[in-house]
Amino acid sequence: MNIISPEPGSKKMNKNILIVLGGAVMAAVLVAVLVQVTLGGKKSKVVDDGVEVLVAAYDLKKGHELEEGDLIWKEWSKDNLFKGAITRKKDQEPQDALKGRIDRNFSKGEAVVRSAILKDTKSNFVAARLKDGERAVSIKVNAEGMVAGFIAPGSYVDVILTYKNRIVIDDDDPDVKTMVQRNLDDIATETILERIRVLAIDQKAERSNDDKIKVGKTVTLAVSIRDAEKLALASEMGDITLAMRGVGDDAKNEDAPAITDARLTSIDDEIFEEYKKYKKESGITSDTVRIYSGSDMQVIPVR
Repeated sequence: MNIISPEPGSKKMNKNILIVLGGAVMAAVLVAVLVQVTLGGKKSKVVDDGVEVLVAAYDLKKGHELEEGDLIWKEWSKDNLFKGAITRKKDQEPQDALKGRIDRNFSKGEAVVRSAILKDTKSNFVAARLKDGERAVSIKVNAEGMVAGFIAPGSYVDVILTYKNRIVIDDDDPDVKTMVQRNLDDIATETILERIRVLAIDQKAERSNDDKIKVGKTVTLAVSIRDAEKLALASEMGDITLAMRGVGDDAKNEDAPAITDARLTSIDDEIFEEYKKYKKESGITSDTVRIYSGSDMQVIPVR
């Protein structure tokens, strides 16, 4: 019986095939590991090294009061992070990260820094609170004029002017003179400005944290340029009183004639009407009536 043995060349070829296949498998595994490491490393780098920095959502002008929508978060590389950059903390909203009035211009996409916010120092706290087109005007007040000290920075007030005025009529018509006397004798008062924002009391631009009520001597108001002129003129004409508004009260005052000393009380009208009635019933022919108030006497013609 003859046993056929494999040829020596065949064994060598099978061995070479196994070696090649084994090498191919190892190479495939190695490539897979390298790809996984490479992709995983890049993803990890974004998470670890990437930050969000506060930037301008659009061009911002110097003096602008920051509002919601002015700022946004932008992805920023830690390698390019600079000192003063404002980075996001967890789910922080842009408007919560920075507030105030900016002291320089910012271009769209430019990182906004905290040092660019106008600080409320003694030299510029009023300027920091003025809006576009507003002017700061200070007026002297007394305790009664500022509601016994309850008016504070941030309050809204109406400005009331009380002044002396006397009208001289050359017309001899007694009806014309009576009309004037019934409407204005000596003093008038009227609201000249409405819903005006209080910037500061004396040199303080913030409400005091203590419970003590302090009466200031000077009140600084934020007004338009035209209203600033009105305040300057009113200060020369008479006395200014501030009437404090309630929180959220934006209602416009009712249009009505100015209050005068003659209109404030109706005693003159009552006397006049009673005198006409008495004259008609009694047959009195006199065409005047004298009304005495202390040392003053008022002569009213009657027709």
